[in-house]
Amino acid sequence: MQAADAGASFAVFAPVFEKKDARPTGLNLLRESCQTSIPVLALGGVTLSTAQSCLEAGAAGIAAIRLFQENDIAEVVRSLR
Repeated sequence: MQAADAGASFAVFAPVFEKKDARPTGLNLLRESCQTSIPVLALGGVTLSTAQSCLEAGAAGIAAIRLFQENDIAEVVRSLR
């Protein structure tokens, strides 16, 4: 909500899931954060098996750096669609 109030066109919420040196915030806080006027992207530990739960929580999309870097991008996109 702070990002929207500051004039941002989108926000990134992280880390949703377990990350090496960061405590996960979880889907409930992601869901709360998505109750704003701008799109919110989920980031942090997102995998093929958890991406759908981020979207169901209200995220406009995912920003899964490792998911895309460590896999064939075309295959990941096909799986996500």
